[in-house]
Amino acid sequence: MEEVKLYGLKISKDISPKTDLPKLLVEEAKAQGCGIEENDVLVITSKIVSKAEGRFYKLEDVVPSRKARALSRIYGKDARAIELILRNSDSISFIIPIYKLAKAYGKLFKEYVKDEEAAIEIIRKDPYIFMANVGGMLLTDAGLDFSNSPEGYCTLPPKNPDESARRIREGVKKLTGKEVAIVITDTEWKIDKFESIDIAIGSSGIEPVSRGFGAKDLYGKPKFGGVDSLVDLISAAANLLFGQTSEAIPVVIIRGLKYERSEKGVKDVIYPRKAFRGALRMLIWENILFKLLSF
Repeated sequence: MEEVKLYGLKISKDISPKTDLPKLLVEEAKAQGCGIEENDVLVITSKIVSKAEGRFYKLEDVVPSRKARALSRIYGKDARAIELILRNSDSISFIIPIYKLAKAYGKLFKEYVKDEEAAIEIIRKDPYIFMANVGGMLLTDAGLDFSNSPEGYCTLPPKNPDESARRIREGVKKLTGKEVAIVITDTEWKIDKFESIDIAIGSSGIEPVSRGFGAKDLYGKPKFGGVDSLVDLISAAANLLFGQTSEAIPVVIIRGLKYERSEKGVKDVIYPRKAFRGALRMLIWENILFKLLSF
């Protein structure tokens, strides 16, 4: 029988640029009884990494550009928030009219909210979601996050999440002598379902994707698939303990997971922009051809 264990670490200390994050992780793991062992995977929410790297902003200190002010008038979002989104984005891929969708599909929306009045107030103040391209990843509002921060404050994801993961990994090894893997996560809305899920935005010490395409199945046939996003699966598993509101568990240690060590990060498995555009043109053409042949 195989098993994988998950340990959630509660972190009550305030995180700031003065925080030695590897030291904090090692001390808390020891104090909370699980410690850190060889081959553990430390899964960390981007929020605390952002705070430790100074990616913490007070809205009243943000000066919006002319473009941000113009977009604010059109979409009803805070111009200062839009400014931070623009600064952290390569481009805005598309925009989701979340308030209009909630009104149009109110029954679905109401089924999942904890407090309907509070939920309506939230999306009335912020009626659109900007889906932004950030280093090849599609992130909601470029990863801008107001949750679990004081009123009027927000965070942006680490500038280079893979590099952040590498530094934390090296810091933990220096303190413990243990080889571990680090996965940095963020919460994202799914486009095809009314739900959110944690995804990996940075990693170090683990092969991000399994390399099983074409491997033989139980019946000896070459398998179509087997290219699992291990770091995303790990992120989703850790979210079972993270929660999304007041749980105060920003770190999960996964023990017993078999994985291949690697110096690759999440950015190494993102589609290159040129290849993505070429593939998109190919998909559009094949779909047009199919429609023409279907008549």
